[in-house]
Amino acid sequence: MTKALTVLNSLLNTTHWTLQGKGGVGKSFVSTILAQYMRERGYSPVCGDTDPVNSTFAQMLDLNVMLVPITEGGTVIQRLFDPLFESILSTEQVSIIDNGASTFLPIGKFISSNFILEAMQDHKKQVFIHSIVTGGQAKDDTVTGLLSLIDLVKNSKTNTKIVVWENEFWGIPEFNGKSLSEMPWIKNNSNIIQGIVPIVDRNSDAFSTDIRLMSEKHLTCRQVKESEEFGFMAKSRINRVFEDVYAELDRVFGFAKAA
Repeated sequence: MTKALTVLNSLLNTTHWTLQGKGGVGKSFVSTILAQYMRERGYSPVCGDTDPVNSTFAQMLDLNVMLVPITEGGTVIQRLFDPLFESILSTEQVSIIDNGASTFLPIGKFISSNFILEAMQDHKKQVFIHSIVTGGQAKDDTVTGLLSLIDLVKNSKTNTKIVVWENEFWGIPEFNGKSLSEMPWIKNNSNIIQGIVPIVDRNSDAFSTDIRLMSEKHLTCRQVKESEEFGFMAKSRINRVFEDVYAELDRVFGFAKAA
């Protein structure tokens, strides 16, 4: 088997869910990076957005994201999650689901009470839950969200993995002078934590402004490269951000880019 085929087959039949109970910490940005990463690595990701309030992921037209209705009259209805998870089980393609902060508790309850992780494993579907931890005022809330996901996976007794995204744009998360990777709830759950993906704050208004403008325009990195609205330097900076995160994802998922 060639190296290219090894890369291509390693993430087939996997599903990736972005879950975090704290809003405004970059969940949709993580989902858009994941979708673009999968596409760059040769997959055709199936993408869904369940956020009934801020459907940012669904506005990424280049990614063909399906908006999944899970509310009736403004209330989250758990039975409406059924078609979502059935569609995940019905495809071997990589799937990426972005969930809003307002749906965090309902979807967590649904996953637990309906034994969704167990069903995924029974159907040989590998689940990766992606959650964000950041510094600043949101640090404690994001950690609380992550810990609840660790408990969810542990209670399921499945092979579900968690990928922790360390978003430095709201501050580097430190705990009494220790880094996120040094925390006991990370180190003691190495069988669950697939890895940590840093989104580095480069301490440059040029980088942050470029990413903000890209996000506001709902553009993918590929579209930025083709756009006349971004100059050469801006395109170079955005490409650097994405390539660095892609390299971290290669490390976390355990394979190298095909030569």
